[in-house]
Formats: sequence, structure tokens, C-alpha cells
Amino acid sequence: MTHIAFVVPSTELVPVVHKAWKLHESSFGDGGQFRYTVDSEVSPDVILSRRYNADVIVSRGGTAAALKERNQLIPVVEIPITQADVRDSIERAFQAHGVRPVGVVGTMNTVRTVLLSRLGDTAPVRAYPTKSVSARDLIDGIERARKDGCQIILAGHHTQNYCLEHGIPSGLIYSSVESVFLAITEAKRCAQVAEQERGTSTIFRSVTEHVFEGIITVDKDNLIRVFNPAAAAMLERRAEDCVGRHVDEALPDGRLNAILRGGQSYKNEIVRINGSNVVLNSVPMQHKGERLGMLVTFQAANSISDAEIRIRERQRVSGHQARYHFDDILGESPAIRAAIHQSQRFAHVDSNILLYGETGTGKELFAQSIHNESERAGGPFVAVNCAAIPENLMESELFGYESGAFTGANKTGTAGLFEAAHEGTIFLDEISEIPLTLQSRLLRVIQEREVRRIGANRVIPINVRIICATNRDLAEMIAQNKFREDLYYRLKVLSVNLPPLRERGADIGLIMRHYLTYYAQKFGKSAIELTPEARAAAESYSWPGNIREMRNVSEQLAVLSEADRVTAQDVLTVLPAQRPRRPAAEAQEDMNASLRELTRRRVTEVLACAQSRQEAADMLGISKTTLWRKLKEYDLLYLK
Repeated sequence: MTHIAFVVPSTELVPVVHKAWKLHESSFGDGGQFRYTVDSEVSPDVILSRRYNADVIVSRGGTAAALKERNQLIPVVEIPITQADVRDSIERAFQAHGVRPVGVVGTMNTVRTVLLSRLGDTAPVRAYPTKSVSARDLIDGIERARKDGCQIILAGHHTQNYCLEHGIPSGLIYSSVESVFLAITEAKRCAQVAEQERGTSTIFRSVTEHVFEGIITVDKDNLIRVFNPAAAAMLERRAEDCVGRHVDEALPDGRLNAILRGGQSYKNEIVRINGSNVVLNSVPMQHKGERLGMLVTFQAANSISDAEIRIRERQRVSGHQARYHFDDILGESPAIRAAIHQSQRFAHVDSNILLYGETGTGKELFAQSIHNESERAGGPFVAVNCAAIPENLMESELFGYESGAFTGANKTGTAGLFEAAHEGTIFLDEISEIPLTLQSRLLRVIQEREVRRIGANRVIPINVRIICATNRDLAEMIAQNKFREDLYYRLKVLSVNLPPLRERGADIGLIMRHYLTYYAQKFGKSAIELTPEARAAAESYSWPGNIREMRNVSEQLAVLSEADRVTAQDVLTVLPAQRPRRPAAEAQEDMNASLRELTRRRVTEVLACAQSRQEAADMLGISKTTLWRKLKEYDLLYLK
């Protein structure tokens, strides 16, 4: 039901309102849609303080003017003061005080009828408009009228009270039933228009009240019109104390006040409010070039960070996750244990790592283990096979693109793999296959720790650790101008050499038994034993495909095996005939030589990045005395 509140200057008007309302209902009816209340002798200040719970306020004269001037959000309908009302009021004043010159005092909406009409057939009638209904302005109007010789003051309720208190002949401007009837018609029309707009405003209010961003709008007079709950919570103010007030009163201090009054657009501006950083956007509201006000939205920066973390977490759960740990790496040979120990030490720093190793030596297994051993273990692990991505797609895959960046681009744009790895690790396998034209962009990402999507005009900060892997000699590629030297040194801050399977001695039999057991269980067979002769045959093979080839051979043996053991003949049958087989003694001799060279290379690399020999010994997991012996053995005493 629509509520219309009448606020009239004196009790004399109360029965007039009741009579006019009854007449209006009998003439038009309202179907029970409207109800009304009447208050008399109430000042505008009291009306504002009461915060009328009404859909429309009906008032008259100075009270109506005061309510409109203060931009009360509730529509105000004015009871018109007609020429007939003024004539009737003059006649009443003459009856009370005799026929004398009359001065009509009040705000312009009170005296305009006198200014526009020819009254005073019996005695002169003049109008004295006042700026407001304040006591000072009303007294000034009375004094001007008295000075001009007006012996009767005709005015509203408050002015008449002043005249009565000071013995000044006066009369009250009355409103007729017809005038109130007209006001009721207008009030109901306003209420119906408001009702039609209520659906739209309800939707708008629901949006503003339930979004997580703070929303504030001000009109062209800098009065706050919207102040949603999110804004109230972040600014620690009550919405009801801000809506309808000037921004200088509601938000007297700070950058937010200046932005609301300034009329300037901001996009993702970082502003400090109540001791916290918020991300703020603002846009001036205009219509046909005329300023209507200002819209400002803002959100706590930490909530954006939290949302970003949740997005990263979903990306991690959807596949960007490291599964393996160092405990999953099989082998007890000195070569593999040295690589594991070195990788474990490197995991606890945040430097970039370059993994060297032939195909199938477990480079991604090591990369995942390093990630899971590091402080980034809770973040995403994004593995990228640079050799598997077409050259024309590699840039967009790594760095992402904006909407419309190229034909066929996603309408909303797409984040690149570097963004997906934020707060985690990105593993760039086969790093040697990145085109030379793209290496400069990769270098910039590594140096600046930020990416720029294709077609974007902004950069996105990232916090990513980079682990690269290759089976090619990058130094030779640099000499051939196929790989940037500066990129090489950015990637190879730390390096690990992963030994091939042929250099791991007894690990060959250990790993083959592991896979035979795995595939026997997978195929529902009983345990399969590897005979000593079969193990010797496997150890004499060069395993150019390393662990990957070992896994395939073990699966084939598990499928073909009709007994519970694998013999040397079984192994020789499945191994490629074209591969040379070496005697076990010769293989062991080669392995020792390779291990010696691997150890020498590792000691050299660690010394290059260590600040002292003590630090180098700590990184290698040996004593300083043992390090000194190795330097002497490998003729490296000239190094620091």
C-alpha cells in the first residue's frame, strides 16, 4: 500500500485535508491502494529527522520549499496557493483587523500568486518574497512590509506566530479543499510513477546490495545517492547516515572524497582507505554532455588477491600439479644419488635450474621433485613441452592473449602458462626448441618477472620459478647462433646433470624388477623374477632410450612371460638386435669413466656459483677436506 504523508503548517488545515481526501476517494476511488497520514505544525528539520517512511510527502509554502531545497529523497508535492486562496485569506484578515494595506510574506512559492495576480481592489496587497523559511529571513520580510506601510502581514504558520508574539496584525494563508484536492491528484500520480519504477529500482538495489564491490554515486550537487552495504563495511559507516548528505559531510577526509567530487575517470587505481589498500574505478555520469554525477566502485586489494589465489588453485587442481617426490626416484648408484642430493639442495633456494640429460633420464621427475621439496610446493606446477607446441602458437600459449588479438582468438582472452604458474613453478622441457625470435620475450619475462599478453597494453606481474630441461648442448647452439647466450646464463643459474641409465650400474636391474612387478600386477599375473643372467644381459645393453626404453621393455617382458621369471634369453629377444651389446666389464669401465667426468663437472659448476670452498663443500654434501682431495684429483686446485 502506498503511503502519502501530509505535513501542513497549522491544525486548521487538518480537517481540510480529511475532507479533500474523502472527496477525492468518492470521485475517483483508489481500490485500497493508498493510505494517508496528517501532521501539523511540524518544522522541516523535524520532518527530516523523523525520516518519514512515506512514498510521497504533501506540504505547502515554506515547508515544501525547505524539503525540496534539501533534496529529500522522497518526492515532495506542493499544495498550490491559488488566487482564490489568497483572496479568501485577505477577506478573513480584513474581518479580523479591518481593511488595511496587506503585505504577503514568505518564500517565492508562497507569494508568487500575489506577484502574478492583480489583488487589492479594497486595499493595497504587496508581495515580499524571502530567501528561506529561516527566522532571520522571515523577520526581514516582515520589516520590509511594515516599512512600506503594510499594516497586516499575511503569511504562513511560523510567520504568523512571530507576528502574534510581537503584536503585529496578521493573518494565515489558508488552503481550500480544491487546492488540497489538486495536490492529492498530483501525489497519487507521483506515487504511481514511482511504483512503475520500483521494479527497476528493486533490481538495481539488489545488484548494489549483493555485489562484493563498494559502490557510491553522487549527483551533480555532490549529494550521495547510492551507498551500498559493501561500501558501508569497508568505510565503517552506516549507509543511512550517508545517503542524501553532501559528500563533504558524509566523507569529509581522504582521497575518496576528492575522487567523488573531482569528476575524473580512474581505472584500477590503488587508493588507501581506513588503513587498507583498495582497487578503485570511477566514471563520470553524463547525459547529452551534462554532468549528472559520479560513480565510484572499489574493492579491497586483498580480496582480489584471494580470488586470484582461488583461481590459481583451481588451475592447479585441474592438472597443474606435481605428483612426484625424490622418494619416487629409484636407484642407489653414486651417479643418481649425487644428482638427487644436488637437486635437493637446489630445491631450497629460488634460483632458476637447468636440467641436462638424455631423453628418458627422468628430467620431469626431477623437476616435479624439486618443486615438491621447495617452498612453492603448495603452488601450481606447469609443465610445458616446448618441442610439442607449434611455433606459431608458442607465444600465445606461454604468454596468453587479449580479446581480439588475432583471428580466432577467444572473445574473453586467455591467460598464458606463465600466468597459470603464478606462485609456483613452470617447467620448460626441451628449452632448446624455443624459436630464436621468441627467446628475447622469454628473457624479458625472466628479468622483469612480468608478462604482457598478446594484444594487451598492460603487464601482469608474476612470481614464478623456472626449471628448464634439455638433451642438447646449448653451448654449441650458442656458437651456431641458435640460442641466446644471455638467456642461457639466465636459465643456467643452477644446473644438474642427470646420468643416463648405462652409467648407473646396478640400478638397471633394480629398475627392471620394479617395472616387472608393476606390470605383473597390472596384467593380473603372479610376481615375475629377474634371473641373475637376465640382469647381466640388461646391464650390458647401452639403453639409448634410458628409463623410457626400460619401461617399454619391461612391459613387453611382462606380457610375453609365460613363467614366473625372466631369463637372459627373454631379455635378448626383446632388446633391439641392431643395438650393440657390450660385455659387462667394459660397460662398468665406461661407467666409471663417465662418473668421474660427471663428478668433475659437478664440482666445477658448484665452485662457480659458491662464494667460498666451504660453501661449495656444503652444497656438495662433503667435508672441506674431501673437496680439497677432489680438486687435487681432478686438477682443479687453480679454482677458488
